[in-house]
Amino acid sequence: MNFSQLQSFVALADTGSFTEAAYAVYLTQSAVSHALAAFESELGVTLLERNRKGVVALTNVGQKIIPHVRALLAQAEAIEQEAKAAHGEASGKLRLGSILSMISPHLLASLLTCFQQNYPDMEVVLFEGMMHEVGEWIESSIIDVGFVILPAQGVESTLITTDELCVLVPPEHRLHTRDAVTPRELREEGLIMEKTQCALHLLERAGFEPGRTRPPIRYQASDSATILAMVREGLGITLVPRQMLPKKLEGVVALPLDPPHQLQIGLAVRSQEMASPGATLFVQTALAWAQEQASQLPRAC
Repeated sequence: MNFSQLQSFVALADTGSFTEAAYAVYLTQSAVSHALAAFESELGVTLLERNRKGVVALTNVGQKIIPHVRALLAQAEAIEQEAKAAHGEASGKLRLGSILSMISPHLLASLLTCFQQNYPDMEVVLFEGMMHEVGEWIESSIIDVGFVILPAQGVESTLITTDELCVLVPPEHRLHTRDAVTPRELREEGLIMEKTQCALHLLERAGFEPGRTRPPIRYQASDSATILAMVREGLGITLVPRQMLPKKLEGVVALPLDPPHQLQIGLAVRSQEMASPGATLFVQTALAWAQEQASQLPRAC
């Protein structure tokens, strides 16, 4: 077997398309098809199922083999980066995972800008998913490093920054003049939340116990802009990390929780000892960025 075969196999599994897989590994569709055929022939098993449209899906044995293939490719990339680092070079590919609806676009963009300025030869490939997906991607070597909400199980993580959960209500809502909202008051309201497991995680952090207290979710929507519009119209209230709020809040009021609840945002790798140089550099860049942000905050008298 060779790396072209391994890369083609993973690209096909990720994209489900010969066209997209060929684009991902910079080969022709014919070359990807031949690479897969040679790989399957050498192993003596069928790894991917095809249909008339060319869409592929992993077979049972393919599902068992692909974690090992991902780990091989990740280690090969780490070896190349280590060799380049020995010559003072920082180049290669970094696969970064971000959590939708939990990591603010500003935070992500600022970190990527700092990283690109410091290490222009590092190529960053961004993966965006739900919180549990990012954790699974780290464990299965689909990504090299990813954002997590601490504490995180099964990975090695580093605290980068914190965020705060807040409640959004319309201006005429009965709670809009309050200094903060208690979990009891939150349970008495109709909630508008996203259709994700991240939303359930936020509710747990706000005091809703899974299996005991059923969250009073009145509506669910897939887009944060839609949720904000529904809150403005008085259809309910919502719970959101403060850093996810737009800079200008129009037609809504943001209130903290009582007691306040912070979200600890970290970066995680599968193993710090085995992390690629690119992943290590990204974590170091994030820590430096966080220290700079903290230094710019006004000090209490």
